[in-house]
Amino acid sequence: MLKKIYNTLLEFYGCQGWWPLQRRAGTENFDEQGYHRGQYVIPVNFRDQFEIIAGAVLTQNTSWVNVRKALYQLTANKRLTPQAVLACSQPELAALIKSSGYYNQKAKKLILIARFLLENQFTGSKSVPSRESLLQVWGIGPETADSILLYAYNVPHFVVDAYTKRIFGRLGLAESTAGYEEWQQFFHCKLTRDHVLYNEYHALIVAHGKDVCKTKPLCASCCIKKFCRFVSDKMIS
Repeated sequence: MLKKIYNTLLEFYGCQGWWPLQRRAGTENFDEQGYHRGQYVIPVNFRDQFEIIAGAVLTQNTSWVNVRKALYQLTANKRLTPQAVLACSQPELAALIKSSGYYNQKAKKLILIARFLLENQFTGSKSVPSRESLLQVWGIGPETADSILLYAYNVPHFVVDAYTKRIFGRLGLAESTAGYEEWQQFFHCKLTRDHVLYNEYHALIVAHGKDVCKTKPLCASCCIKKFCRFVSDKMIS
């Protein structure tokens, strides 16, 4: 069932090209916003990885539009490396990322993750932190840790977010009240552990959650309504 839903979403929305890299926008294989549809060997170096890591922190509780503005400021001011982040005062860093919201907390999070990466020598494209070590960094929860592992390091950890819980709760395939680890285990048990599949599936879930399966869902426009218990229940009622 999960693979059928994935194939339907992929056919409807197409490849999403996550995680976008702003500094590569408009270059070969990247569109004007930095998405790289169908390219799964990215990131290729630590600069790419750190941009993804910073983006995963900045996107907490905000939209990607606001994150993009913050990343632009960090890039323009040459602050998008761990060394540059640590050379910056927290108030200065907070001012640069103000568009992302909760900027004082996020500035602290960026400083701590940058320090973690440098102190543990996770500065090469083949140096991969463990999930457990990431979760020990203040401000890095399961969703952010898994986003970092999946998109920055191509490690197959399925990312569970609010869209995932809403969509698959409505589909009737999992309990929307379950905890993060239970949700993740649900996907890990039923899907092949493959970073390409997890990358695209999560991105498609976000696209569907933003455009169709909203708080007030647009069920008539839903490409996966044939799988959905929520739609069936509405029809019965």
